[in-house]
Amino acid sequence: MQTLRLRGRISGKITHLDTETNLPEGAPIEVEIHYAPPPLPYEKRQEILQRLFSMELPVAEWEQMEQEMVRGALGR
Repeated sequence: MQTLRLRGRISGKITHLDTETNLPEGAPIEVEIHYAPPPLPYEKRQEILQRLFSMELPVAEWEQMEQEMVRGALGR
């Protein structure tokens, strides 16, 4: 079965897709819906970012962080 990833919106019982599917009318399909909440306002995102910066968390070099993530994923 072909997989198409499309965005859209729901109005009542109707789904409006942002792009054309080019599928024949009556073609059987399987639908999986993922809800995407609206983005936070710019001011709220800036406030969250400032709180993160104020924590002064230690940051390593990318290579070290990558090695630590791999070790954590492998359970070492």
